[in-house]
Amino acid sequence: MSNSSRGLMIAATLIIGGVMAFFLFLYLTGHDPDERPLSLMEWVIAGVLIGPGFGYLLKWRKTGGR
Repeated sequence: MSNSSRGLMIAATLIIGGVMAFFLFLYLTGHDPDERPLSLMEWVIAGVLIGPGFGYLLKWRKTGGR
């Protein structure tokens, strides 16, 4: 696997892992989307969990890994 595709796989894995961790967090806290929308704190937690994947994707793109 080339360095370029490896970097892209790492970024995709971080994003998918962050999304899965966020849904696990919502499940463990008992959040029901039918009762109320996400609060600001839950949006912040989502950004913290998903953000590193997008940061790595931007870093990969900046280095010319296309």
